[in-house]
Amino acid sequence: MTTPSNRIGKVAMMIAMSADADEKQVIETLSRGSSLRIAVTYVSGALSYVQKNFVKTLVGSALHGNVVTKDTGQVHAVIHAGLEAIHGITPLVAGESQLKLKVAIVNDGTWLAIAAYGESAFHPATNHERFGFGIMHI
Repeated sequence: MTTPSNRIGKVAMMIAMSADADEKQVIETLSRGSSLRIAVTYVSGALSYVQKNFVKTLVGSALHGNVVTKDTGQVHAVIHAGLEAIHGITPLVAGESQLKLKVAIVNDGTWLAIAAYGESAFHPATNHERFGFGIMHI
């Protein structure tokens, strides 16, 4: 698995889509020899809950994981990349569907990428994958 560390969008996507059991190895492989800062978090719940809490969860995870500092520009990048990612996931979700998302946040010092991958379902028979992505200059 080779992805240049200057393609942080790809790095974020691959981490978000990695199986939980493989996550640590994927992160180590993709960030080897780079100065990437990476955090992974999960956001789950009813659509309205996820929409309300998604960006707050990402800001908290990015700060707690030292992916960003409390610098206004860095937090601003998390907010906007997070909004792009959630809008890629939620515009066509039926009613109060349930969402379960794994989110990767990657910072290379100049750009910040957020990738969210998971599932949504209004009914068990309608369960399917969803993906959202956002990137912002710091």
